[in-house]
Amino acid sequence: MKVVITGATGTIGQALTAALARRGDSVVALSRDAERGRKAAPAGVEVHTWAQPTKTPPPAEALAGADGVVHLLGAPVDQRWTAEAKRAIRDSRELGTRMLVAGLRALGDGERPRVLISQSATGFYGPRGAEQVDEQAQPGSDFLAGVVIAWESVAEKAAPLTRVVRTRTGVVLSRAGGALAKMLPAFRLGLGGPVAGGHQYMPWVHLDDVVGALMFSLDSGAASGAVNVTAPNPVTNAEFSRALGRVLGRPAVLPVPGFALRALFGEMAEVVTSGQRAIPRRLQELGYGFHQPDVEPALANVLAG
Repeated sequence: MKVVITGATGTIGQALTAALARRGDSVVALSRDAERGRKAAPAGVEVHTWAQPTKTPPPAEALAGADGVVHLLGAPVDQRWTAEAKRAIRDSRELGTRMLVAGLRALGDGERPRVLISQSATGFYGPRGAEQVDEQAQPGSDFLAGVVIAWESVAEKAAPLTRVVRTRTGVVLSRAGGALAKMLPAFRLGLGGPVAGGHQYMPWVHLDDVVGALMFSLDSGAASGAVNVTAPNPVTNAEFSRALGRVLGRPAVLPVPGFALRALFGEMAEVVTSGQRAIPRRLQELGYGFHQPDVEPALANVLAG
C-alpha cells in the first residue's frame, strides 16, 4: 500500500510513518520543511514539500497513485488561545483540509486514493460532564467544537471522490509530546494531582492505539464517517492522576484549582477542566482490538518505553 501522510513530523505522524514502513508499505511524507521531514522519517520514506498548506494544494506528484492519505496537519491546541492563536488553530485545519481536498479533486479518476483519513478530535462534542458520548452524539457549541465541525465539514467534501474517515482522537498518551509530557515533571516531584476537582472525564488513548486505529481505518473498507479514537475505558481526571501517581511511585493528591489553570492558559483551560466521556463504539463494532484498553497499564507501558 502507498500511503501519503501530512503532519508526518508530529508525534502521531512519526509513529504512524514508522509503523507503516515496518509492515512494508510505501510512505510519502508531506512536510512544510522537506529537510526536517527527511531527518524525522525512517530510511526509504519519500518526502515532498508542502510549503503553504493553507494556501496551495499539495504537489500532485505526491498524491497521484496513492492508496490512502492520512491527514494529521494542524496547529497545536495546547497554547494560550489569543485571537492570533485561535485563527491559526482554525485555519490550519479548515483551510489545510480544503487545500488537500482540492488536490484530490484535481487528480484523474484512476489516480485518486481509495481512502482519506482526516484527523479530528473529541473536542467535537464539547463539555459533556459524565454523559457517555459515541459517534452519534450531537456537537458542542464552544470554540473547539466549532473548529472541529468546520474541519470535518471540509473533509466530508471529499466523500464523492473517495472513502472518508474522520478520526476523532482523544488525549494521546506518549512520552514524545502532548498532555502526558507536560504532566510528568510535576508528578515526578510528587506535586501532581487532580485538576479542578478531578470529576471531568479524560478521553485518553495510548499512542499505539492511535496508530493501530489509523492503520485499521486505512485497511477496513467498512470504516467511514466519524470514528472515535479513544480507549474503551475512559476515566476521570482524578482517576488518571491516581493511576499516574501509582505508576511513578509518587503521591498524586495535590489539587490544581481550575482558577489557576484559567489564569495561566485563559480559555484553553476549558479543555482540561471540562472534557468528554467518549467511547469508541464504531471501532468496537468494526472489530478493532485495543492494545491498551486500561489506563494504568497504558501509563506503565508508555513510561517504560
